[in-house]
Amino acid sequence: MPSYVIGVDGGTESLRAGVFDAAGTPLSFASAPYPTAFPAPGWAEQRPADWWTALGVAVKEAAASAGVPPADIAALCVDTTCCTVVALDEAGQALRPALLWMDMRSAAQAARVAAAGDEALAVNGGGGGPVSAEWMIPKALWLAEKEPEVFEEAATICEYQDYLNFNLTGRMVASVNNASIRWHYSTQRPGGWPTGLLKAIGLEGLQAKWPQEVLPLGAVVGGLTPAAAAHLGLPEGLPVAQGGADADIGMIGLGVIKPGQLALLTGSSHLHLGVTDKIFHGRGIWGVYPDALLPGVHMVEGGQTSTGSAVAWLRKLVGEPGYEALNAEAAAVPPGCEGLLCLDHFQGNRTPHTDALSRGAIAGLTLRHGRGHLFRALIEAICFGTEHIFETMRGQGYSPASVTVAGGATRSDLWLQTHADVSNVPFVLTKVSDAPALGCAILAAVAAGLHPDVPAACAAMVHQDRVVQPDPQRHAEYASHYAAYKQLYPALQPGFHAAAARCAPPPKAPPPPPAAEALARRAQLHSIVSPSILSADFANLQSDVQRVVDAGAEWVHVDVFDGVFVPNLTIGPPVVKSLHNRVPGAFLDCHLCVVHPEAYVEEMAASGAAQFTFHIEAPGIDFNCTTAAALAAKARKLGMRAGIALQKDTPASTVLPLVAAGAVDTVLLLSVRAGFGGQKFDLAVLPKLRALRERFAGDIIVDGGITLANAREVAEAGANALVAGTTVFAGPQPAEVAVPGLVDLIAAGREAWPAPASGEQPAPTNGAQQAEQRELSLA
Repeated sequence: MPSYVIGVDGGTESLRAGVFDAAGTPLSFASAPYPTAFPAPGWAEQRPADWWTALGVAVKEAAASAGVPPADIAALCVDTTCCTVVALDEAGQALRPALLWMDMRSAAQAARVAAAGDEALAVNGGGGGPVSAEWMIPKALWLAEKEPEVFEEAATICEYQDYLNFNLTGRMVASVNNASIRWHYSTQRPGGWPTGLLKAIGLEGLQAKWPQEVLPLGAVVGGLTPAAAAHLGLPEGLPVAQGGADADIGMIGLGVIKPGQLALLTGSSHLHLGVTDKIFHGRGIWGVYPDALLPGVHMVEGGQTSTGSAVAWLRKLVGEPGYEALNAEAAAVPPGCEGLLCLDHFQGNRTPHTDALSRGAIAGLTLRHGRGHLFRALIEAICFGTEHIFETMRGQGYSPASVTVAGGATRSDLWLQTHADVSNVPFVLTKVSDAPALGCAILAAVAAGLHPDVPAACAAMVHQDRVVQPDPQRHAEYASHYAAYKQLYPALQPGFHAAAARCAPPPKAPPPPPAAEALARRAQLHSIVSPSILSADFANLQSDVQRVVDAGAEWVHVDVFDGVFVPNLTIGPPVVKSLHNRVPGAFLDCHLCVVHPEAYVEEMAASGAAQFTFHIEAPGIDFNCTTAAALAAKARKLGMRAGIALQKDTPASTVLPLVAAGAVDTVLLLSVRAGFGGQKFDLAVLPKLRALRERFAGDIIVDGGITLANAREVAEAGANALVAGTTVFAGPQPAEVAVPGLVDLIAAGREAWPAPASGEQPAPTNGAQQAEQRELSLA
């Protein structure tokens, strides 16, 4: 009889497969990565086809490394990231990239869901909310409102978990785990589905698009299809067990399935998943989710957003000593850290306050305190935060009797002991640290009949390593420090919220126009020549500028360099002012290659600049599209057009959020090294230019190396404005011939522009464009 199983953990950055025997011993692991695209701030997408490819690679490699013949594999099971939402057509093919769990584009929709007032929202803090933008219904609502053509065409809207199981077996089903914790499904409701909630938000059509059958964990979804078997190198018909959300399957891998047990999954954050036989809801907790693990076994959930990440931040801040050294220094400090107290809300608070605007704090600093005090105070704050969650759960009727812990915190004896002492409960460690993969192996073993049920499989396959017992005396000592910790948030919360209001980003511009409107905007663009005065005669600058304006140059390109951003010094605002006074008909297109462009905006406006173009790479902007948008808005307010410039090696994806938000009028693409005239045009800018033109209906300038020989080719790629210095001011033909000639070439080249894309992912037309499009998709 086959006696090995495969557990697969589909994570955020990669998919990991492990081969286990029936006793829970891991024989081998293998992983395969996949990329994540960030098309806009707060957005995150993955391609479902990449998951399928990674699954085949990881499973084949794990089986080969284990030395187990395929015939000896009894079953497999997959867990995945939760609420990673996929829209599929009738054939099960993805209609668009999946919205990853961390994608927050549906925040507005989540707020509307939370305001619906339906009984299904009881799992969100007892109905007090909020509803996370991560969850299924807000994401589906976003699709229905923002991409209605995708929503209407979708035969199925499901999750990463369901997509893989469908491709493995040909059967489309949902997991009771995912559906209960993130779809507002409940086994206690007739039919299970949140019909009333969907009706309240006008999304009744979603229910028919969900998988109609919901399976419990460990149930057999089906056998591997011939195509899936070939893809994985496993036997056709091999049973596939129903999995669920990665963290929840990790509970099974830790053996946390009995009421009173709690799994603490530690890493960058802490996730607290408790088991109860009672159904209750309340503020400060998530859940209870009925039957989300096993029939009659319910889940209650809490979370801290920044735990291991805050510890890593402190380690870097104090000079990156090893964790062993920091633990040793912290162990020498008494509990309470001699009056030093921290608040662990570095990235907000998930529970029990559910306040995204809360922040971290360090209080009580004196000259007595050293880095050992800081390290211990932060560890204590994290443990106090966990105890606050436990206290909230106890107030709702659930009291964890033991905590089984996995992840980064297990590597610090100080951290574990502090957790146990503060909460006065034993902390249990198991031998297999990869709890999600082992949890999948347990479910696969049940599906294969190697064990009769999940409790029996956990008993056979999960093995305790050690138990950290609490010190009652130390627990009593922590009581006053814990009480002081709980006072920090209410005392500081008004200040946190006031600071957030002061630092709020500028209002977002409306979304990009549809294709028809984009075509209309394109039609309004001019074919522009903007001669660069770097090539002019500086002894006769006024007359040279007047000459090119008389020849028909719509703009005059004025470079302002400060000698730091590029190794060249040129003119500044006084010359701009003089040119404006002497040649009032000149549109002064000012390009600032300076360290702090924000320091020049008012003076340039006062000097008569018509367009203020600054670099996204400028250290003063610090590659931050929010601050760049604010500077562009200020330039516009002062009466100038706003432009953003990119060095020739900077991908267009860097400024895609600014373009999508309508924050700039012009994008300037350098095709040469900034700062010096007479350089040769670099053809590598053309794919970037084509891809940008598909996304942007405004003026696109190409700066550097433009001649009468290449102007049409550059215009065909998408530029409607060309900076030509040497060709106009010092070329073989006078400006009266060169400028009209360039204008005609630009106009002719623009006839080749493709129609603007109506969607967010325009299809490239050749290999070079595909490479640039991949860059754009990573914005």
